[in-house]
Amino acid sequence: MFNTLDRITELRLEKGWSVYKLAKESDIKQSTFASWYSREIEPSISMVEKICSALDMSLPEFFSEAPRTMESETRLAHFRKLSDLSQEELAGKSGVSVETICAYEQRKRDISKAQYRIVQRLADVLECSASDLVEEEYPSRQSSF
Repeated sequence: MFNTLDRITELRLEKGWSVYKLAKESDIKQSTFASWYSREIEPSISMVEKICSALDMSLPEFFSEAPRTMESETRLAHFRKLSDLSQEELAGKSGVSVETICAYEQRKRDISKAQYRIVQRLADVLECSASDLVEEEYPSRQSSF
């Protein structure tokens, strides 16, 4: 499961920044960071956007660039879970079959090769863009990201 705090830490360390430096660059109080970590509270999207701005990256990049392995969830699964929907609920709201959603989430089918209207219907229900759901690289079953 995606952990926003772990992702913030990963990106901060990649830049060689301290929490103080990230707080200063993002215009977020250092005490706010301390509170998030001590209470294990996920920051709001608006706060993540400030962090992204400081790190010179987009919000989709923040959520999509996390290290992934074949065992990790797809973007479709990630956005579906963020929307607190089951596969069945997503199917009912989007008109895309449960079998198709399951195949995309298990990487048995490549969502980047799906008809645009299908991806767009899923994106509309999940309140994201179609490009947010498409994997950057569709791996072969033997490779890893």
